[in-house]
Parts: sequence; structure tokens; C-alpha cells
Amino acid sequence: MVRSLIVAACVVGMSALAFLPSAKSAEQNNPSQIDGKQTPAPAQPPADARSTPPTPTPALPGRTGEAVAARSNDPQKQCVKAGEFAVELKSGRNPVGGTIVFATNFLPTNQRVDVGVRAPFVDGVRYFAGIDYGDGETYLLKRQDVVTRRAAESDLLVKKHLLEPDQSIVTLNMGDDFAWLWNRVDLYLYTCNSPVGESPGRVSVTTVRLSPYWLSIGITVGEVFLLYVWIAFALRKQDHTLASFVRALNPARVTAGPDGKGSLSTFQTLSFSLVVVALISLLLLQTGMLTDISGTILTLLGISGIGATVAKGADAQRNNLSAENRAWLLRRGWIPMAKATVDPSNASWRDFFTTDGVFDVYRYQSFIFALVVIGALIAAGVTQLSTFVIPDTILGIVGLSQVVYIGGKLVTPTNMSDLNAAIAGLRTEESKFKDAATSAKQGPVASLADAINSAGQGAYSAYREKAKDVAVIFTAETGIVVGDASLDPALA
Repeated sequence: MVRSLIVAACVVGMSALAFLPSAKSAEQNNPSQIDGKQTPAPAQPPADARSTPPTPTPALPGRTGEAVAARSNDPQKQCVKAGEFAVELKSGRNPVGGTIVFATNFLPTNQRVDVGVRAPFVDGVRYFAGIDYGDGETYLLKRQDVVTRRAAESDLLVKKHLLEPDQSIVTLNMGDDFAWLWNRVDLYLYTCNSPVGESPGRVSVTTVRLSPYWLSIGITVGEVFLLYVWIAFALRKQDHTLASFVRALNPARVTAGPDGKGSLSTFQTLSFSLVVVALISLLLLQTGMLTDISGTILTLLGISGIGATVAKGADAQRNNLSAENRAWLLRRGWIPMAKATVDPSNASWRDFFTTDGVFDVYRYQSFIFALVVIGALIAAGVTQLSTFVIPDTILGIVGLSQVVYIGGKLVTPTNMSDLNAAIAGLRTEESKFKDAATSAKQGPVASLADAINSAGQGAYSAYREKAKDVAVIFTAETGIVVGDASLDPALA
């Protein structure tokens, strides 16, 4: 009996030893044990439920997705930590990636900029970016600030033949705090190997200058301000003071025409020019490159430039004395030999909207549409200078406003026109008086008294009355007082 018990115990022990390896293997493959931590084994389902497939548990947002990504091969997950920059990127131990190319000389900050990598674009693989400032300071860009996509024919990098279609474009969005005074940095672009946690797959590096956003805008605004102040400084009077110089900064005074009043066409030309120069300068500071100007901008500058030139000619025709009258006034001593300097101190914004003191709706129309175009230019920004287009209807309104504005100048009579006509009539009366005196004496007269005796007192009195009327008009228009002695007719 005892022998039978001993044999039975031996058989049971040998059976247990035989089953130990399979139990250990099952324990290793048990999905309830994750990351070295043992979790309770799930309870076995009832016998009647084992034949039906289990119902999948819905994935919880965030935690379950991250757990799955951690267990899968995800080349879109960051593989470099902040403290690993020198080891993983700067050490050069990882394979070298494709060449990095730019469409600009500087990389602008505070906006999205495309960077090309001469490597085939692979679906599901993304690039990450890091910056080395060279003084031990490094920075890894956030995941959402680096976007990878396939290059297309419409991309600027492809158009400039810097990149081939189907290669990789990485769009970076760097804050303004990345750059200061166009500092030179090393830009790293890298991909991550599978599985997650290994070193970067390929690392590309290049050196580039980063342009500060707000500093570029500040310099551009300062440049435009200095250009404008320089105009006022160049047009200043010799005896100017600080207060008079500040008053001279009024746009109406800066753009005053030959008549000393604010010129709308000159103001438009100056405004368009300063805005275009500002946008070109801003693009140069941000990208280190110049840009083309669209045909629409050239048309705008041409319309305003031609309008300013024609308006200047119209003003000269309407507001200046004729050559014959000017020569006669110079011989009579009514005007000085030295040309009077135009004083724009009385120019005001009112001059932009009025003609001879009366509101001119066409000038106002031209002014407001000029403001609309300037606003559209600024809103388009520096990147659209070469493609900026204004609808033909609006461009036609701007041109039509200029035509009507200049046409109104040509057909509207002025006081100077009346003065020209009056002086021409006085010259005619003077010629009649001299001819009458010469005919009566049958020879040249020696003096004014001799001419009066020959032509008669009535002819002389008629001329004097005419001269007095013209002198009043002349003084009212020019502000120059004519002496009584200058009213007598000239016999030479």
C-alpha cells in the first residue's frame, strides 16, 4: 500500500514538471502584462459565450490613441527630446538627408515660409525642425509649427527650379522671438525612424539668417517717415523755425502746386510712390530679395504721374501770365525782375476737394478712390506686389476721375485769365494812344506831354482810366501795389 502511494506521488510530480514550461510561455504571452507591470488576468467568459466574438471596446480619446501609437511604428512622432539636440542632431552620427533649399535669402519669422528638401516625399513621414544659434542655445520647433507636404508645379520653389515636383516641402512657422538683427542660425530638418524612440532617420542642416518681423516693419515705417520729412526739409525756407517746419509737414503744403495750393494729383503720386517703396523695402528686409511690380501698379503710378504732369501744365496755363503780358509788365515795372517764390503756407486739405473755393465732387471722387487703392495695396502685402491686380472697373474709375479733374482745370476760368485779358486790352489801348500821337505830329513824339498835346487829352484820360482798372485787378490777384507813375503809357 505504501509502495503504491509512493509510485502515485512520483507520477503526479513528473506530470507537474512536464507542464511548467508551457505555463511560463503562456504567462509571457499574456496581454494583461504591459511594460513589466502585472495586471490581473481577465475572467474567463462563460462556456456559452466563448463561441461568439468579443465586442470591441471603443477607444478613449487621448489615452488609448497614445498607447496604440506608442506600441506601433509611427514616423510622425517626435524622436528627439530637448536635451538630446547635441547628441541626435549636432553630432552627425545619423545619416545625412536631402539638401535644404530656400526661395529667399532670409527666412522671415512670424509667418509661414516654405523650405524645400531635395528628397522624395513619402506619405506618412513628416519632418521636424530644430534651430541652433551657435552659442550653445538650441530650440526644437513645436509639432504644429512644422508641416510636411508634397511639392507641386505651382510652388515657388519648383518654379524657380530649386525643387522637383514630388519632392518634400516643409512649411515652418517661427515666432518673432526666434530672430534678432538678422542673426545667422543652423536649421536642422530631420525625420524619425520606426519604431518610435530610435534616433532620427535622416538629418539635413543648413545655415540661414532669420529676419525679425516687427523690427522689419519698424524700420520700414521709419524709412517712409524719414523720406517724407526729408521732402519737407528740402522745401523749407531759409528763415524757418521748428514750429514752421512742423507746420510744413502738412501733406497739402508738401504737395503744393505752382499756385501755392495743395495739388491732388501730386498728392496721389506721392502717396502711391511711398506705399510701393515701403512694401518693396519691407520685402527686402524680410526675405533679402527684391520683387517685380505688377502691371496694375505701374498703371497706377503712370495714371497719377501723367495726371500730375498734365495738371501742372493746366495750372501753368490758367494761373500764369502770358509771355507778352509778362514782358510788358516787366518793362513797365509792375512786377520785379526776380521771379517770386511760391509760398505754400496757405495750402490746406481743403484745396484737394475744391476748385476756386467751391466743392468739386470729381476731385473728391479721385481722392477717395486713391485711398481705396492704397488700402488694397497695403492689405495685399509684400508677397503680392508682382501679382497685385485691381479690377478694370475700379482702375477705369481712377483714370476717369483724373481725366475729369484735369478737364475741369482746363475749362474752368480763373481770375488770372481775366487779368491776362485785361492786360492785353491795356496794351492795345497804349498802342492806340501812341499811334494817335505819332499820326497827329507826323513823326515820333519826344515826351509824354508832347504825346498828350498831339493825341489829345481825351485819348490820354481814356488810357489812364483803363490802366487804373487793370492795376486794381492786378493788385487783387498778385498782391503787388502799382504806383501812380507806372500807369502812364510808355512811348518807347
